[in-house]
Amino acid sequence: MNNKFNLIQTNAVLEYESIKPYHKIISRPIAADIVRETLNKLREELKNNDNLHYSKEDIIKLCEKKIKEKANLPIKRVINATGTIMHTNLGRSPIDAEIWDSAKELNTKSNNIEYNINKQTRGKRGEFLHTLLSKLTGAEDALVVNNNAAAVFLILKTFANNKEVIVSRGEQVQIGGGFRIPDILREANAKLVEIGTTNIVDIKDYTDAITENTAMVLKVHTSNFKIRGFVKSPSLKKLREIIPNNIPLVYDEGAGIFDENISEEEHIKSALKGGADLVCFSGDKIFSSVQAGIIVGKKEYISNIYKHPLMRAFRCGKTVLSILEKNVIKRLNTEGKFKGYSETLLRIKPEIIKQKALKIIEGIEGFEVIEESIETGGGAMPDTFYPSYAISFKPKNIKSIINYMHSIDIPIIPKVKKDSVIIYPITINDEDIDYVRNILIKIKNI
Repeated sequence: MNNKFNLIQTNAVLEYESIKPYHKIISRPIAADIVRETLNKLREELKNNDNLHYSKEDIIKLCEKKIKEKANLPIKRVINATGTIMHTNLGRSPIDAEIWDSAKELNTKSNNIEYNINKQTRGKRGEFLHTLLSKLTGAEDALVVNNNAAAVFLILKTFANNKEVIVSRGEQVQIGGGFRIPDILREANAKLVEIGTTNIVDIKDYTDAITENTAMVLKVHTSNFKIRGFVKSPSLKKLREIIPNNIPLVYDEGAGIFDENISEEEHIKSALKGGADLVCFSGDKIFSSVQAGIIVGKKEYISNIYKHPLMRAFRCGKTVLSILEKNVIKRLNTEGKFKGYSETLLRIKPEIIKQKALKIIEGIEGFEVIEESIETGGGAMPDTFYPSYAISFKPKNIKSIINYMHSIDIPIIPKVKKDSVIIYPITINDEDIDYVRNILIKIKNI
């Protein structure tokens, strides 16, 4: 065989100092697959072109490039500089570090997730968490599943199988990933009863739609959009007054808002006080905890959901339950003073953000601080923007700059507007300021 086809061996490539660190990131077997595939392609190229030649250094660099691309696929830390506080693609709300640390031992050692120590027998998973959530929200009972989409589906499956569910046309929403309310009703074998118009629904629309086959009235938070202008919709309190007591009023609140000061929207406690029998919301949005679907409300309804056969398919494990438990305890112990990631950032005054931006670009030419609005993201408080500041610069080649910012050890994810790259400091941690600053210095020379 021609010697030029005898390329470096796969195992030899894997042991190079520039390649070995990726074993921990993507695993050695995956790295080996990439190296073999690369070597095979190079051999084919050499067979088809007698003038080609690859040095050992060329091969190592090419393999490293391919492996590095793959290394961007596992979950890794990034710096969110998009101006969207709870960016769904970037993990929504980060978990409070103190809460994370307090739950560490519960996950790295055995725990009593489904064991009642007092009775010395099998226990109810999440039982104490349900007690905590009831105390926090003022609800009679609570339940936790793996996300809010599962919460909505399980509620429908439990109470509306082959029955009618009344939903306003203006609330038949679609959120990210193709989650559509009409589709979820169909999958739950519930019959959608549409009422009102896109912008107007009134009490009479609801009363006229109620039949002996009505299973529930479902109110849905208009995630990711807001209808403005000539808009009318009855409050939960008004609905509860006219809906027969045997028909549950369910509110998909979604965002997890407890503090009415940060939004004019109906929040969880007021929804329950207003007469909602069940309220469901996400754990990793404004609530700023781990991804979960939290259902709170009347005990009789919660009990029925818990007994449903699908509950086991949607239940959470020790990691989710332990982190949520610590989160609620911290909220209760601080009497509402503890604010999660999203709630904290929404309270920061714009002038403080401006000073952070100025600190990042101090002495670096070509960058400026501009007024820019931020948003919550994650479907919470849609079409609501908050005044803030950002760093702006106009590179010669935007694509090259964005590629570079994504390729560094801790990628920085900015926003592009026309011919400018925009970096929003509000979601940049203080300990990352020097890192971001050093990257901007390097960018200036690209």
